[in-house]
Amino acid sequence: MKSDKKKLFDEISASVLSKLKGLNEKSAKKLVKAVDKATEDVVKKFTKLQKEEEEAKEKAEKKAAEKVKEQSKKVAKAKAKEAEKTALNAKIALVTNAESTTEEPSTKKSKKAASKKDSAPESTPEDAETTPEEIA
Repeated sequence: MKSDKKKLFDEISASVLSKLKGLNEKSAKKLVKAVDKATEDVVKKFTKLQKEEEEAKEKAEKKAAEKVKEQSKKVAKAKAKEAEKTALNAKIALVTNAESTTEEPSTKKSKKAASKKDSAPESTPEDAETTPEEIA
């Protein structure tokens, strides 16, 4: 990183100093010192900013990874709960099917007959042919 700082420092100094031609020696020395100091400050701030950006990027990546990990845990937990529920329903279905096969055939018929009696009567084609005028 030191070589990068030095290279950046040299480039900035050269570009600034090339614009300042025609000064006397005394003024040039003062100006070179001022430019060097300012350039050094700029380079330090620039490298600090780069470092902060890298840290922020790493932090964001870490946070995103944690979020994905948390989400996958939630999904796994939901799948486990669903599997548990499915297993329970399968057990219940097994028990209810076992009970229904042990019932006597006569009770099965009576239940079917009761369900037919409870259902609404079917409409006949004659009912469909009545018009509002006939009703009045």
